[in-house]
Amino acid sequence: MESTSTLLIIGGGLAGAKAAEGAREAGFEGRIVLAGEEARNPYERPPLSKDILRAEKESDSSQVHESGYYAEQSIELLTGDAITSLDAGAKSAKLASGATIAFDAAVLATGAAPRPLKVPGADLAGVHYLRTVEDSVALHDAITKASRVAVIGAGWIGSEVAASARQMGAEVVLIEELAVPLHRVLGSQVGGMFSQLHSDHGVAMRLGVGVEKLEGGSAVERVVLADGRVEAADVVVAGIGVTPRIELAEAAGLTIDNGVVVDENLQSSAPGIFAAGDIANAFHPHFQRHLRIEHWANALNQGAAAGTNASGKAAPYTRLPY
Repeated sequence: MESTSTLLIIGGGLAGAKAAEGAREAGFEGRIVLAGEEARNPYERPPLSKDILRAEKESDSSQVHESGYYAEQSIELLTGDAITSLDAGAKSAKLASGATIAFDAAVLATGAAPRPLKVPGADLAGVHYLRTVEDSVALHDAITKASRVAVIGAGWIGSEVAASARQMGAEVVLIEELAVPLHRVLGSQVGGMFSQLHSDHGVAMRLGVGVEKLEGGSAVERVVLADGRVEAADVVVAGIGVTPRIELAEAAGLTIDNGVVVDENLQSSAPGIFAAGDIANAFHPHFQRHLRIEHWANALNQGAAAGTNASGKAAPYTRLPY
């Protein structure tokens, strides 16, 4: 791409930040605009359930780059100003502030959103989700005042929040409808080891059972399990997975199937528009099929590759996911 070209990166998380870095490292000399809805510099999310949740590190410690990086690399960082619409044909995008940005290439890195609880009482005060720094700080404050914390879902987020809450001294019950924590990613044997580890550290395990409803007055007080058991809890954390944030891409007419469908170069059905991270359902040359991977390492590496390809290269993304 020419030095007069504009690369627009939509999404201010890890994948978006690495896309900007990847484009510059590939030699792109044009304009780079990185737009994110959060009023913060791009940051990594794994510490939200660990160090930041336990208040062992400041919230800014998880930033992808040092604060001066974007100015040094001539990357226009638009924080707190989300892209609200995308015109794939005209190659233009509108910001929440009302401004319009014309681009020559774009990278979609809008990430994923927590899957909401869909049981009676899920709207009670005291029910938390974890996706942003603000979520983590609010949950820390809630846990420090809680009499008992119920974590629904024992995937990575749920398991890590349960462990952190115990380290903070809270009484914790971990509820999972499968037989062991992390069953989908680690299987029954290794998942069983995690179950024992939680038990050894005082987490009450309620496995192989779902949640029927939440009960309370103005705030949650109890979790009623599908088998009728009742667990007291004045803080509930829902960690039941995420869904890709494909609304912008879908409205723009891009091909959607379990995320934004992209080829081995991470290019979508619209020429010049790429996708990376949690939203990208990418064709993998080794597996000869599409894969959508929700993982920190994928956002890190795929984001950089999308930025490289959006800058005018054509390098297939072949890294094997672990």
